[in-house]
Amino acid sequence: MKSRVLFVSVEIPIVITKTDLEKEFPELLLTTIEKSLVGEISDDKYIFATSFGVITFCNFSHDEIKSFLSRLNIKEAENYQISLINQDYPMIIDEKYQNPLIDTHTIRYEKFNKSVASIISLVLSRSVGLEKREKSLEKKMQESKKLYDTIENIKAKDRKNLMNFASSIAKERFEILNQLFLLDKPDIIWDDFELESLYNQLALQLELKSRFDVVEYKMLFLKESVTFITDRVNQKSSEFLEWIIIWLIAIEILFSTYEYIIKPNL
Repeated sequence: MKSRVLFVSVEIPIVITKTDLEKEFPELLLTTIEKSLVGEISDDKYIFATSFGVITFCNFSHDEIKSFLSRLNIKEAENYQISLINQDYPMIIDEKYQNPLIDTHTIRYEKFNKSVASIISLVLSRSVGLEKREKSLEKKMQESKKLYDTIENIKAKDRKNLMNFASSIAKERFEILNQLFLLDKPDIIWDDFELESLYNQLALQLELKSRFDVVEYKMLFLKESVTFITDRVNQKSSEFLEWIIIWLIAIEILFSTYEYIIKPNL
């Protein structure tokens, strides 16, 4: 006998707390996985709230999702499928699939429980969280291009803006590693081959590793760009200081010439 479950991950501009979930779902059974909250609303309905601003709904209708987001005062709640970064993945529960099988459109597996829902929600949440970072880095790439376009006119006074830009890149990388945990496998899969297979297959389908490699490359490029432009600013600053020293020496020579050679002969 087959049944279908839909997982929907949505970015939100706030972090959902334990209090928020307990207030919304009084009968909620709440646990944690990888610093994220897993709420069991019923045997086939779960909610997964991360620490990096992504929430995953398991077996919620789109109207229920809109309603929940509205109660969180998310402005884009009614149009979340267009206005917010989101990703969905259907799961077919079918006894024919004793081992999880995942393609680009569907998860097929005979088991469905809290652990399975948690693993799927975790991977989907990381994918949406990574997409948020990808878009953020794309904006920084555009900023970097503008810096290159104006590099000939860049001045020492621009050093502060460059340092702020460099800090934002470092913060971006820290948050990816410290919040998304893209390089870490959840503890609950270590002793469960099927859960590990589910995690690995879904992570592969969503290209988490390859996308993270691209993000790493972009961050390295941005870091090198800032270093290059900062060196350019420092070079211009040094040249400016050198010219000041040269002019001061020239003025000193002129004063000395006047004082010791020209003035006595007047």
